[in-house]
Amino acid sequence: MKTDQDSKLRYALLAVALSIMLAYSCKPALGDVYDLVDFGTSSSCIAPLVILESGADQTSEIYAHNTSAKITINANSNQSTYNYSLDIVNNDTSPWQVKLEYFNFTNINHVNTTIVLHDNSTSAEQITISDGNINQTDTYYALTSNATIHLGVMDIVENSPGQATILQVYLTIITPNTTTYTLYIITFEFT
Repeated sequence: MKTDQDSKLRYALLAVALSIMLAYSCKPALGDVYDLVDFGTSSSCIAPLVILESGADQTSEIYAHNTSAKITINANSNQSTYNYSLDIVNNDTSPWQVKLEYFNFTNINHVNTTIVLHDNSTSAEQITISDGNINQTDTYYALTSNATIHLGVMDIVENSPGQATILQVYLTIITPNTTTYTLYIITFEFT
């Protein structure tokens, strides 16, 4: 029969064995801890060099840091022209090339119109909507340094009342002689 002394001895030996095993499994470590973060480079954000502004016709709303817009025009049976629906402003000393490219539309047969880019002296037809057909010229227009050009909606007339026409276009801004470009979204709503 085991005595209390035997149990105490057994527990003591077990404690010594565990202590020895623990001592051999832990390796001593020396070192220093540094709390240093080096990002190496600095980065910053700049304002867009080409921005959109509301034109004198007061038909546009500007969004997203002046890089997208919605132009709303009430089309009716009387032919109307909005020469200054939107301004495209170059705040840089570098020249750019710009053009409009449609990518989506609904109820395109509701209106007839021609959308142009101009600087009050010269103009370039960009998109024509006629009898339910839409055509784009794919012609770039010069946006010279520190200049403003205008987007005009010419000769708009309503074909069928009651339906809104939505036309979504990209304003493509390209650095001359490169393949580098930026896209701004402009939405036309003809009601």
